[in-house]
Amino acid sequence: MSGRDPVPQSQSYEGVRATNPPDIIQSPQNQQGTGRNPTSNDKKYRIGTIWINKTLNTVWMLTSASGGTATWQELDNSGGTGSFTNVIASGTVTAGTGITSTTGNIVATAGQVNAGTSMTAGTSITATAGNITATNGNLVLGTAGNKIVSTSVATTTTAGANSFGSVTLVSGTATVATTAVTANSLIVIWRQSIGATGAAALGQLTVGTITANTSFVINAALTATATSLATTDVSVVGWMIIN
Repeated sequence: MSGRDPVPQSQSYEGVRATNPPDIIQSPQNQQGTGRNPTSNDKKYRIGTIWINKTLNTVWMLTSASGGTATWQELDNSGGTGSFTNVIASGTVTAGTGITSTTGNIVATAGQVNAGTSMTAGTSITATAGNITATNGNLVLGTAGNKIVSTSVATTTTAGANSFGSVTLVSGTATVATTAVTANSLIVIWRQSIGATGAAALGQLTVGTITANTSFVINAALTATATSLATTDVSVVGWMIIN
């Protein structure tokens, strides 16, 4: 006897029938004595099998093994780290240091995901109804071709709750109705094109009156008289709200 904890060499998965009492697997189970968490490939144990990782101090239970893939649920998250293909939470997921998904998704359907230092996902991070907050960090687009993508962009004066859009000036002005705007919003505007202005004079684009939760105004002011509109300016103007 080597003194190491024994691990069953044969696996006997039997559909959905759970073991009673459950089989106990204690890892480490290699020559180096290094424990590991179960993976989706550990699929031939019986439903209800308990896996104890003695190195990372984590406990797992096999809950399904359908479609050739095992699903292990972590039972004790008081210490160590877990290894998941996907993390899906209806509440709040909090990690003291970092949250990493190498190949899967991190999804918060109605809550928040909080990581003390970093959060990494192999594919995507999605907050269906909550926020993704970088309290002391930055949004970093670290690879050429990365971009900020909005799946909802308004192209009329009625923008709903959108924070991105474009609008065509009429006689040098446009009022954009959006509930996304607040009294403290920073509104970025730019001339997307001159539209049908042709050879007529263009104005200097500026943000006018902001009505919180309702609308904001874009004006094209005359260069010579800033309080007057350049009524010949009918440019297409892009806008973005930062709150």
